[in-house]
Amino acid sequence: MEIRFWGTRGSIPAPGPHTLEFGGNTTCVEVVLSSGRRLVIDGGTGFRPLGRYLKEQGSPVLLHLLLTHGHWDHLLGIPFFEPIYQKDTEILVDGWVRAFQTLTRIFDDHMGNGFFPIAFDQLQAQVHFIPRLAYGPVELDGTRISAISLNHPQGGLGFRLEEGNFSLTFITDNELGAARGQRFPEFVQFCQGCDLLIHDAQYLPAELPQRQGWGHSTYEEAVKLAAAAGVGSLVLTHHDPSRTDAQVREIIDLARELAATLKEDLEVDGAREGDFYRSP
Repeated sequence: MEIRFWGTRGSIPAPGPHTLEFGGNTTCVEVVLSSGRRLVIDGGTGFRPLGRYLKEQGSPVLLHLLLTHGHWDHLLGIPFFEPIYQKDTEILVDGWVRAFQTLTRIFDDHMGNGFFPIAFDQLQAQVHFIPRLAYGPVELDGTRISAISLNHPQGGLGFRLEEGNFSLTFITDNELGAARGQRFPEFVQFCQGCDLLIHDAQYLPAELPQRQGWGHSTYEEAVKLAAAAGVGSLVLTHHDPSRTDAQVREIIDLARELAATLKEDLEVDGAREGDFYRSP
C-alpha cells in the first residue's frame, strides 16, 4: 500500500509563503493498493493537482473516491479534477451517503443555482455512486475497508484499510472531545493496533472553549487516542487555515512531547503535501 498526501489543510485553502511546508490545499489523500487499484479519500482542493498528475501519466483513470462527508473543503477540488472531463475516466464514489448529493450540487442543484458553469450531467467521465461503506465493510482486491461514524456537524465517516499485515486509519473532521463518554472506546477499538493513524488535529486545547461543537480535535486528543489504541505512527492533519508552518511545527513538537509520556514508541508527525508512505 502506498499513501500520498495531496491536501492537508482544513476548512478553506490557505495558499501563501507561510504554508509552503505543510501545504495550503484542503483534504485529499491518495492510496494505491498492492494490486494497483487507486483509492482517493476526499476531493478537497488537493484533488486538482492529483488530477493533473494522473492526466500526465497518459493512462485511463479509474479510481474509488471515498468521501468522509459533504462539507465544501472536502469537495472543492472535484470540479477542477481534469480527468473528470475525459470519456475514459471512471470514478466510483463511496463513503458518506449524504455527500453524494452535495457533490452533484456543486455543479447543478436542478434549480438553476449551481456553483459551477458546467452541469453534473455534462461531465464526460463515468461517475457511479456505490454507497456501500456506510452499511458495512467492503473488500477490494484483498483489502478490507471499514467505516466509523464521526462526531461532526451533519455527520461523516472515518475509514480503516487493512491490506496484509498493514493497516491505515483515516479520521478527519472528528471531535474526540465530544466522544469522551461512550464513544471514545469505540474510536479506540476502531484504531486498535493500526500501523498508521491519520487524524484531525485542527485546534489547540486553548481554542476548544470557543469551538465546541465545530467537529474537530486537538493534538492532545489525537495523541491520547493513538496511545490508547496502540497505534504505531500518528500523522496530524486538517491543519487550521490560520496556522503558519512554524505554528504547525510547534504543535507537532508538543504532540511528540505528550506521546513520549504516554507511549514511548509512538511516532508523531504532521501531514505535508507530497508526503509519501509505503507499507512494509
